[in-house]
Amino acid sequence: MPNLQEMMAVGQTCSEYAPLLWGPQASRPDPEEISCENCVHWQGEDEMCELDIYIEQLLNLDQT
Repeated sequence: MPNLQEMMAVGQTCSEYAPLLWGPQASRPDPEEISCENCVHWQGEDEMCELDIYIEQLLNLDQT
């Protein structure tokens, strides 16, 4: 499982991020709460992105 800081950085820049909870509170999550860990696509026994884009997103962080 990736570390929490990486998951936060990826979640904050990922175009596919969707919070687990929807509604008024979820529509404006605090930046420090955005993370892959609380994204609807973060699932499975291995706890990875079901869209298989985590590694790509992580590598793109280094491109900035």
